[in-house]
Amino acid sequence: MVFGVIGREGVSSQIYTASLAGLRVLENGGNAFDAAIAVSSVLSIMLPYTGGIGGDGFLLAKTGNGEIIAYNGSGRSSRIFPVDKFILGRPERGPLTITVPGLVDLWDWVWENYGSKDPLEIFKYAISLAENGFYVSEQLNNAIHSSYSSLQQYSMWKSTFGAYRTGDIARLPRYARVLKIISRRGFREFYEGKLAEEIIEKLRNQGVPITYEDFSTHKGEPVNPLKTNYKGYKLFELPPNTQGITTLELLKLIEYSGINTKPYDSIERIIEFFNLAIAAYDDRDKYVADPSYYRFDPYKILSRKYLVDRIKEFASNRNNELTSMDTTFFITSDRYGNIVGFIQSIFYPFGSGIVVEDIPFQNRAIGFTPEKNHPNSPAPRKRPKHTLSILLAENDEETYIIGCAGGDLRPQIHSIVFTNIVDYNMSLAEAIHAPRYIVTKYHGRQILRAAIERSLGISLNNENIKIIDALSRSVGNVQAIKAHKKGYYNLAADLRGGGIALAHN
Repeated sequence: MVFGVIGREGVSSQIYTASLAGLRVLENGGNAFDAAIAVSSVLSIMLPYTGGIGGDGFLLAKTGNGEIIAYNGSGRSSRIFPVDKFILGRPERGPLTITVPGLVDLWDWVWENYGSKDPLEIFKYAISLAENGFYVSEQLNNAIHSSYSSLQQYSMWKSTFGAYRTGDIARLPRYARVLKIISRRGFREFYEGKLAEEIIEKLRNQGVPITYEDFSTHKGEPVNPLKTNYKGYKLFELPPNTQGITTLELLKLIEYSGINTKPYDSIERIIEFFNLAIAAYDDRDKYVADPSYYRFDPYKILSRKYLVDRIKEFASNRNNELTSMDTTFFITSDRYGNIVGFIQSIFYPFGSGIVVEDIPFQNRAIGFTPEKNHPNSPAPRKRPKHTLSILLAENDEETYIIGCAGGDLRPQIHSIVFTNIVDYNMSLAEAIHAPRYIVTKYHGRQILRAAIERSLGISLNNENIKIIDALSRSVGNVQAIKAHKKGYYNLAADLRGGGIALAHN
């Protein structure tokens, strides 16, 4: 039996220290938005391989007055982005993979519109950890060890992170300095001040084709979330350039196909789920791109006619491998009725491998489809297709926010957790910890690789579908909240990633 926590305000994140920092902000009179910035900054220091100010972030939240708000904090490629060189080389790491980081801009927007505490007070936990040191966790140790062979060529990464092992005390003094500067001079200093000039010069010295104008003109934007419904719930997800639409399409395919009426441990249901997921990913890879460069009507592929036809007939020659990359997602909630879902990432563990001022910079440019004349083709000043997304669902009695670390797998994970709640009557914690089943490689409709957690109790003779250990980190790391109409919250954190949910009255 697994349980979440209950309270009038709370935090759920991947590590205890970050959850505690957010809870302390709440205890000291801050709101859920203040707490979100505090949690985000602590995660940036203690889990630098997952996200930070060298990367992007997105927010999906519901305010105490019932407003659903969303923000796209993803960055664009440089105005001098070498498209032909990128397509020819298809790099996964290194200077050509860096896009302008959007997380600090997201902090700025959150604080300007909803913050109530001084930034220096919000950042004090992260600054103290970076300056005075923190113990290297097993998660950080594993990320360093698994990334070492591909990142040791980057001298700043190697000197900053490469020698740390579990139990060592890590210090990131230059990161602390950056946080102090932006908390005193303003968040925009990261993009258009002396600090920005320093960072850009050091990026360029490591071969990154980027300009001061790329940073100074960067702005994220509030966006209208995509909407649909499922069994009396209104569903919301982030729009393109994110894959949020893929979650909504998969849930509607589940609903219209009727597989959610079959037993939970039915292998037939799971195989059908894999096929529906493949159809949704096929649409994602056709249509999801920067809407400034390519527009399509997302509600066309969420229409009943389109989806019913998709279930009946789906053919594709696409060969795809889905990966679970490092990301961190968390939730904050307060006694004023605000609930915030917040996700941040630098994509691969430690992103591009380029480190400036102790800050790893993301490799989000590899989200582009490396070919010309595709909606998601690389181009200067363009956002790549983004794997980050967040699911919000509500009816008259309750609101859920569900998010995870999971990369390409995120639409499957969101759909599984939500249908566990709605179709299989699980509690929030049970829905998160229930056995998962994930397709990770396919060609057309043929499943080339999939995984089912052992605790589901299924045995099968199929070399393409592996039975894996229960609570495996390979199938995502979820944080979720259920907000009750009565004014209290249930929060739960996934044991697969060592998550911690904290709440109080």
